[in-house]
Amino acid sequence: MAPRCADPLPTTTASMLPRRQWLLRWGSVAAALALSACSLAPRQPYRGRPGHWRGRISIQLEEADRPQSYIASFLLQGHIGHGTLNVYSPIGTTIAQLRWDGRRAELDDGTQITRDRSLDQLLAQVFGTPLPTEALFAWLAGEAAQASGWQVNLERYAQGRIDAIRHSPLPTTRMRIVLHSEE
Repeated sequence: MAPRCADPLPTTTASMLPRRQWLLRWGSVAAALALSACSLAPRQPYRGRPGHWRGRISIQLEEADRPQSYIASFLLQGHIGHGTLNVYSPIGTTIAQLRWDGRRAELDDGTQITRDRSLDQLLAQVFGTPLPTEALFAWLAGEAAQASGWQVNLERYAQGRIDAIRHSPLPTTRMRIVLHSEE
């Protein structure tokens, strides 16, 4: 006959109750601490490269009858006189590709190619509202340039965040950009 070992775990429901309560209580505390540690982790400062920006953009048009919202990822290379902009949906498919130089701009939306002399017009076509193109390049570089009707907040630029609002012309438009650091 084999020696009988004491059962290390209680087998009755009444004796398991305190152990379950203890596990639930401390498991909950451990989970809460783990989650709070994630939210308290210090954000790394934004480190970009001049003429090369990657991130997310959110544009909200506050129209009274039907507010609209756009969210996309982007890769922008170049400057106001020459460059490319690729815009991606939240799931990563290409929405639009823009290319421009000093003479013309070109928009490829996957179904047709549109050419225009104005990068401003094609950006408005992609994002659904006019954007201050020249000021936008300055903002992406961390410079507080003026744009008619727009107010920019660069207080969190060191964390890669740009917030801008347009009050005039209506509709009020909010633009938020989150830049991703280069690896």
